[in-house]
Amino acid sequence: MTNTGSVGAAPDSPNSLPANAIKHPKCGHWWTGLGRSHCPACCRTFSCDSAADRHRKGPFGAGRHCVDPATVGLVAVPKPWGDMWQNPGPNIVGVNNPWSHTAPQAAA
Repeated sequence: MTNTGSVGAAPDSPNSLPANAIKHPKCGHWWTGLGRSHCPACCRTFSCDSAADRHRKGPFGAGRHCVDPATVGLVAVPKPWGDMWQNPGPNIVGVNNPWSHTAPQAAA
């Protein structure tokens, strides 16, 4: 699985990176925030380890693989470096989120 387009792509000049930017040497993508997680297999950036873990499927070891983050309920949030995938918050409309005020209620 690869990123397409310029999502998360490094700026043209290294001088244009923020002082606190973290850059992945394999893909050149960058992000800010020490709590972020960047997948070395698909080179997508996640808000935290739990979000990154949700997009990995299969047994640990050789069979482990990445899946499209949207298919496991993660949402993309635009950031200066590209999309950051995160667990949905309670106010994201249209996402099946049991904590959302807009989630369908179970029939009584």
